[in-house]
Amino acid sequence: MQRADLDVELVDELKIDKDCFIHKEWLRHYIRLIRSTCRRFGVRVLSIKRCFSESKGEHYYIRIRPAIDANLANMLQWLLGDDCQRVAFNRARIKSGLSGWNKLFEVVGRRLRTIYGIRNVQRKGLYRRQQKRPR
Repeated sequence: MQRADLDVELVDELKIDKDCFIHKEWLRHYIRLIRSTCRRFGVRVLSIKRCFSESKGEHYYIRIRPAIDANLANMLQWLLGDDCQRVAFNRARIKSGLSGWNKLFEVVGRRLRTIYGIRNVQRKGLYRRQQKRPR
């Protein structure tokens, strides 16, 4: 590890650039893959948000705990299917000590949609409890 690598801040959000649109039925499998991959490295997924990229796919923002080293974050992003050219650029940015190495460019006003997180789990649990109550 070079000296510059030590100067880069810890990361608490992974950013994935998918240059395709994922079929809705595949999304729950992708969420499971994200959670299990992160768990293998001692990282807990707090939430996953998605939005459409500017031109040809989707972006995923994955909040994690604990915060991790930039090199591990970049490797996890690659394992989760991040654009390979972006991964290579990020590796060079990390090596040079750039703190803003993990950028995704979004259209102004584009909304992120939470597809996994505590709020979603609580809503589903509440909905199931309401269905089971006798009236």
